[in-house]
Amino acid sequence: MGTVAATADAGKLIAALYGAACGENDWPQLDSAGLNGVQWQELLPHLQRARCLQQRLREAQLASHCALAALDAMGAAVLVLDASLGLRFATPAGHALHAAHLAHAAPPALVRAVRLVIASADGAAQCQSLRLTRTQQAPLALTVTPLAACQPPCALLIARDPTQTSTSIPALRQLFDLTPAEAQVGKALAQGATIEEIAARGGISVNTVKTHLHHTYLKTDTRRQGELIALIHGATAHLAVLDA
Repeated sequence: MGTVAATADAGKLIAALYGAACGENDWPQLDSAGLNGVQWQELLPHLQRARCLQQRLREAQLASHCALAALDAMGAAVLVLDASLGLRFATPAGHALHAAHLAHAAPPALVRAVRLVIASADGAAQCQSLRLTRTQQAPLALTVTPLAACQPPCALLIARDPTQTSTSIPALRQLFDLTPAEAQVGKALAQGATIEEIAARGGISVNTVKTHLHHTYLKTDTRRQGELIALIHGATAHLAVLDA
């Protein structure tokens, strides 16, 4: 009687492992009651390997999702192109860019840049930067760089719209412990405004703007406007899409 109960328990465990490894609807249902001990022993290593492969696949999918989410958060369109400008991979924004501007007639300058970058992959890697003109829109800024260990050889293309880049005020406040007014002054400076223009836009005096700016210098360990602007662009420009 004990042997029968143990056999039934083992069958349930193997059936559970089978379901976890193969999924509910992907594979035929396992009739564990019809298997004998030898068949269970033969099946178990295969189920264990399937379970390990399934876990690795989930981890790879998670890594892919995280990478795409990071690219989306940075507001960049990313494409992988071969020497013929064939599309090998693209983010959703990259697919849209390819369909609108590259699928039918890629600009000659981009063709040259991609081929130059791919040709340099075996030697000193060369990165190319250029602009992609658009009808009734500001040009896109393109960066083309070699993609290592890729067959066939490919280039990584990153496109950004400079007009959509803005400094994140929430990020400025969190990174440097700025007040809302100080963060607003820092953002305006980073976007090219003068102290007088900031005062006029905010309906405050020039001296008030200078006071905010002085406090911002102290909190960011900078001494002049150029240093502050460079720090802001380096620290927060890629987070512009998260600004509210």
